[in-house]
Amino acid sequence: MALIETHMFSEALGMEMEVNVLLPQEKQPYTGDGKLKVLWLLHGGSGDATAWLRMSSIERYALEYGIAVVIPGMMQSCCVDMVHGGAFFTYLADELPQVLRHLFPRLSPDRADNYIAGFSNGGYGCLRTGLARPERYAAIGAFSAGDKTDVPFQNDGSPKAKERIMLFGDGPMRGTDHDLQHLGREALKTGGPVPAVYHACGGEDPWLDLNHIVKGFFESLEGNPYSYSYHEPEGYGHTWAFWDMEIQRFFEYLKLEPMAGRYIGI
Repeated sequence: MALIETHMFSEALGMEMEVNVLLPQEKQPYTGDGKLKVLWLLHGGSGDATAWLRMSSIERYALEYGIAVVIPGMMQSCCVDMVHGGAFFTYLADELPQVLRHLFPRLSPDRADNYIAGFSNGGYGCLRTGLARPERYAAIGAFSAGDKTDVPFQNDGSPKAKERIMLFGDGPMRGTDHDLQHLGREALKTGGPVPAVYHACGGEDPWLDLNHIVKGFFESLEGNPYSYSYHEPEGYGHTWAFWDMEIQRFFEYLKLEPMAGRYIGI
């Protein structure tokens, strides 16, 4: 695999942003000259563009499946256009794919070849992005991912309240584009394709209740239009051991085939 550390100027954010890109290269495994499937992979609230590289074996898994992986730094944005801050949703959903497909022409633009996943804040972010742009992604992998709309809010001047106001404002979020249930219903109304959703949360996660609300929403939809699948293993919390396991399960959920004759090591 080639690991390419990219620093690019974002027009949407008005600043330089770090993006790490994993690209399969010849014999590791050789994938020909065709377009590559792409996983857009998001970190949690305290992470950055290196978190998945340092704390998981994502490069090894990408090598096994011959897939490109894009890992952008999203700061503490929850991947939204902040009320008091940067337009991170616009950057992630619209600007970044356009720029990277120009810089790396082998990244496939086809919906069927693009997936988005993440954990914690990035888990909310991948659902937020995938449901808002259902025409862009074939599947979503959301790990330890509650809906920020379901988090109780009291404007009491606390750091938690200030962060909520910075991201989402001080008004109600239900029925807005920050509300995953609203986005999920609106995507279905278009009559177009919607992404498949794989969702997982550890049984010992401190925010398990928020994940159960998300689970309840998807399971309430008649006919399972999102091909929704949920996994809740006991003994796992809000940890990298869990997220590293679940990214592998997500690849299995996608039914991606390991590359034949892959070359690992030297």
